[in-house]
Amino acid sequence: MSLGTASEIDSLQAVSARIGSEPLLVQAATGNTSIKLDGVLWIKASGKWLAHATSDDIMIPVNLAETRRRIELNIDPAGQLTVVNGKPLGTSVETAMHTVLPWRVVLHVHSVNTIAWAVRRDGASGLQVRLEGIDWQWIPYVSSGMPLARAIQETLMRAPSTRVLVLANHGLVVCGEDCESAEALLKDVERRVALEPRSAPEPRWQVLADLVRQGSWELPQAPAVHAIGTDRTARRMVASGVLYPCQAIFLTPQAKTLPETASSVELAAFDEPFVPIEDTGVVVRGHSNPAESATLAGLAQVVQRIPDNAPIQYLRENEVRDLLCADVYHYRSMVEDNSSSMMGRTPVTAA
Repeated sequence: MSLGTASEIDSLQAVSARIGSEPLLVQAATGNTSIKLDGVLWIKASGKWLAHATSDDIMIPVNLAETRRRIELNIDPAGQLTVVNGKPLGTSVETAMHTVLPWRVVLHVHSVNTIAWAVRRDGASGLQVRLEGIDWQWIPYVSSGMPLARAIQETLMRAPSTRVLVLANHGLVVCGEDCESAEALLKDVERRVALEPRSAPEPRWQVLADLVRQGSWELPQAPAVHAIGTDRTARRMVASGVLYPCQAIFLTPQAKTLPETASSVELAAFDEPFVPIEDTGVVVRGHSNPAESATLAGLAQVVQRIPDNAPIQYLRENEVRDLLCADVYHYRSMVEDNSSSMMGRTPVTAA
């Protein structure tokens, strides 16, 4: 590896760690980054956390020509094993997406501000003014992997200069010729799409304390999560369906709410990562893992940024069903295994 190549990989690791440590951009192992160098695609391995980019081996090399050949043959390049420093790492589910994008650097994040737009049926029109002057495109929801890569290819055929993609019910992709320009573009887009979170009523702390005093429930680490219980609009949005894949994968495909009169006995019958208590707050399963905590904190931030009267496009039943396959459960297990060094990380508590 040449010094120039090593330097550019170092730059990718640095920007990956920065955005991975910003909970409004990335939650748990979501998001992925890549750079194309000398016929090799360096991309985040499946299940790894971007925040670990400078302290762990999270980037793996993929032969770019071979990956493009696979895509031409309609073979998904995700899941290929590569040994890095003696450890087998699998290629990301988004390997095809990173490959078909012509830019050298690709940053894919799960920005809560972008997702708050991306789950709206009027999201594309709402972003027109905010993203004016930027080469951007809206990609209707499709599954990650080959379906998303094909949708992007079709978009690039009619808009080849596209550098920003808003993925409906998913997230944000920005591209550049180097890490510095891609990160600058990401910051610009974030500034433009930023939404002020709605303020939520204060949790009923004593009621929550009484509910978790006995049993296997506790209060969430991030106080902002309580908005899912205390804010009527947020509570309705979470209970009405799945806004984006991680909600179903790491939390639940069907959030259930208990009335404010609920007892600890009623709560004990639940087997969910979290339970909103009407006009009271939220309780979480005891010893929630960091992936669940980060995803829940991100979900709270998303719904607090969606206006009460916004027309929401939830994932369809078949789309949620397709998400919850054996491969996804394996992926979730990898994410949780890779979260051990994140135990001390404080989840996002405010916008």
